[in-house]
Amino acid sequence: MPSTTDAPDMPRLDVLDEEFGEDAAALARSRRRRTGARLLMLAGVALGLGAIGALAFAWSNADGRLRFELQSAASPPKNAQRAAAEEEIDRLRRQIEALQDDVKELTEAQRQAAYTIATVKAAEQELRRHAPGPYWYSNPEALNPIIAGRPQSAAATPLPRRAPSSPSPAR
Repeated sequence: MPSTTDAPDMPRLDVLDEEFGEDAAALARSRRRRTGARLLMLAGVALGLGAIGALAFAWSNADGRLRFELQSAASPPKNAQRAAAEEEIDRLRRQIEALQDDVKELTEAQRQAAYTIATVKAAEQELRRHAPGPYWYSNPEALNPIIAGRPQSAAATPLPRRAPSSPSPAR
């Protein structure tokens, strides 16, 4: 089966040029003009890209700002900035040292406070251990009959009462 898109069956554009009377010289001139215009456009695009690249390079070398100054003219402000930065660093170091001293003092005060609290708690526990309870049921001596039956020390034993003898003389 023959294809409908075969080259011999397709019409050629040269036939149209011959039909309308275009000459070959005019066609060659128009091709050269189009080629020249394309080359001119390509040169313009290349020139634009070159300008953009040069600006980007200058921008990147100028610390974010587009400056066209000599390096020697730009160095004094950098020295001033460096000196200001060193002064700021020294000031911050002094503040850090002062804060470290404050931290040491506060740590020592915290240790002393912890020692005082521990001493007070130990004294409180000692007092609670030796002080009798406020109620009879919190006193172990009152609850244990063996302990209650033993005589206490001489200071704690009650004195016997004297029987009333003769009436005392009136004064």
